Amino acid sequence: MTNSGACVENGVGVARNSTSAVDISSPVSSSTRLDSLTGLRGLTSTWIYVFHFFTFRFVLDQSHHLQFVQLDRPRFLTMAGNMALSSFFVLSGFVLTLTTSPRTSLMNFCAKRVGKLYPIYFVTSALAIVAILLIGMPITGENIALHLTLLQSWVPFQDIYHGVNPVTWSLSTEAFFYVLFPLSLFLFRRLSTRALVILMGVAIFLEFALPLYAARYFTVRSGGDHSAFLTSGNNGGDLVYWFTLACPPYRFLEFAVGMMCCLLLRRRVVPVVRQRWAWTLVAIGYLAGTFAPGPWQRTSVGLIPLAVLLIALAQADLAERACFLRMRMFVRLGDLSYGLYAIQLLVLLPSYPFLLRGLSAGLGIDEQVLGRAPWNLVFLVAYFLLIVALAMPLHRYVEVPAYEFARKLFRDRPASPTFAAERAETPDRAAP
Repeated sequence: MTNSGACVENGVGVARNSTSAVDISSPVSSSTRLDSLTGLRGLTSTWIYVFHFFTFRFVLDQSHHLQFVQLDRPRFLTMAGNMALSSFFVLSGFVLTLTTSPRTSLMNFCAKRVGKLYPIYFVTSALAIVAILLIGMPITGENIALHLTLLQSWVPFQDIYHGVNPVTWSLSTEAFFYVLFPLSLFLFRRLSTRALVILMGVAIFLEFALPLYAARYFTVRSGGDHSAFLTSGNNGGDLVYWFTLACPPYRFLEFAVGMMCCLLLRRRVVPVVRQRWAWTLVAIGYLAGTFAPGPWQRTSVGLIPLAVLLIALAQADLAERACFLRMRMFVRLGDLSYGLYAIQLLVLLPSYPFLLRGLSAGLGIDEQVLGRAPWNLVFLVAYFLLIVALAMPLHRYVEVPAYEFARKLFRDRPASPTFAAERAETPDRAAP
């Protein structure tokens, strides 16, 4: 869930015409910002925080030891978290395709992805490991090694992919996307428009079909040493829960749909999508997902609405049309979203039970009362402000300097044929 696209890097352009298809096939300045897309990242990162606040919790047991519990939450809140997280993967594929310059060398691309992804990941993982050791909770060398090498999402056990820092499984999954991106972009660009549309349809079909296939024919057999943090029965059992949450090849389908949406937009075969209709479709998808079966709720139901929304927002940015997500608050949260995401549970989980106990003793209010509204809403806002404040130095002193250093590496290398611009093509149908 990296903030991989606040600015357009060399290689895209725009024709500012609100009544026709958007032309982004010619170069523009590298300072062009995609503020609606960045604002969307800020909005969805806030929703993910709300989802985590009402999902993950430590409590103090009778022996005054911290114990993990899963909170009951309404299905509409679960769908909000699922849809917000899915948007990050679709958005990542869209923006990376939009911003990758044909003049990029493969080594420079790799350096920039490592510089964007790993520094904050390493810092927050190290903090999580230290916190776990100080608290006295169990952790294995295997778990540490898998996390530090970004491989935890490949292991279908919750104490592995939710271990250390519970949210960073998505960064392990994202790293796999980056590995596949150069070859995927090379192949997608060489498909005809008709073939690209068909391939996107296949990807969407697989989003719905593969969880059912996995539930029917596969299972996870634990050796007995692995524990589950979250119940997974409503999501199709442990295997389908992992498959629809963290499995890198399956979640790559969302990333690939984002890539293909961007390529179709660049070929001027996508009509202008009005934002109000895109948001309406998102609302319909959200409502349908709230009542959908568990395996489909996590990714499938929201995929098409999110893809349409990204197209509408990108068109709004590139044509300089108004959008509420371009408000300074949302854009700033989008800039901070990576640090906000990576640090939130490291702040919330170990401190919340002690906060409740201290306030209970100081105010004479039962802890169970403090855990309900309106108190928990006060804590929700207070923790959010604290996490945003901590994300600011992470962004300024870790994320930005690391990426600026990485993007200067290997810039003198020849451009990679992998990123070569696609040949001029006559669309399969006239652009509207």
